[in-house]
Amino acid sequence: MNLSVISGFAAFALYLVACLILYRQYRGQQRPSRASVLIPGSLAVLAHGLCLWQIILTSHGLQLGVFPVASTVAFTGAIVVLLSSLYRPFEWISALVYPFAALTIPAMLWVNTGYIAHPLAHGLGMHVLFSILAYAVLAIAACQAVLLWVQDRQLKSGHIRGVMRVFPPIQVMESMLFEAIWLGQILLTVAILSGFLYVDNLFAQNLAHKSVLTLVSWVVFSVLLTGRYLRGWRGRTAIRFTLSGFAVLLVAFFGSQLVLEFILKR
Repeated sequence: MNLSVISGFAAFALYLVACLILYRQYRGQQRPSRASVLIPGSLAVLAHGLCLWQIILTSHGLQLGVFPVASTVAFTGAIVVLLSSLYRPFEWISALVYPFAALTIPAMLWVNTGYIAHPLAHGLGMHVLFSILAYAVLAIAACQAVLLWVQDRQLKSGHIRGVMRVFPPIQVMESMLFEAIWLGQILLTVAILSGFLYVDNLFAQNLAHKSVLTLVSWVVFSVLLTGRYLRGWRGRTAIRFTLSGFAVLLVAFFGSQLVLEFILKR
């Protein structure tokens, strides 16, 4: 067994341990303690990072196939959750981020899409970095929107049930949602601008759909933030815009990348 498999297996196991701790605390309708998030989560992230280092960095360049990138997005999301948990009640989001991070590891290790690693041109690394950061933060915003939708439905029905009783008030949830969207939108803007600066022919045949859909997603989030500022949009309007914008962004990269790697074999 090489180092990537050992570290990947360790990360997978640690993510599952963290999930079990979180689910048991939620089942008892208790707010998860920070230690239950930070200790196993930090160890899992360290092992995950080591695994990614072994897989993505090759002698021929960077391995940026769909599963390594998905795992990198999940890894980045786990780091964001850990750091955010130090100053905001973000512990609950770990119950959604950790399982996804765990599932991306075996896919990255054992599913071969035929993607060939290649070196990045000057400046392209910044585009890739900010794209991954934007995906990760906006994915967290989408998770937040889903939970906010559940909380909103229960409030409108007249009673909060189950684990939602230990969640922050809906005003705090909305505030955290828009914080994540603002950060994600800033990162996405930098990613788009760096793409225009450093990617040759951004609207070439194999990049056009990805570029157009990413711009559509940026517009959706911009409309939401403008509506929040000018009209005070919140609740289900914010949820719909968030999930719609992220769905478009998801298709922009992962949908097109799956077609390129699995069907067209590029």
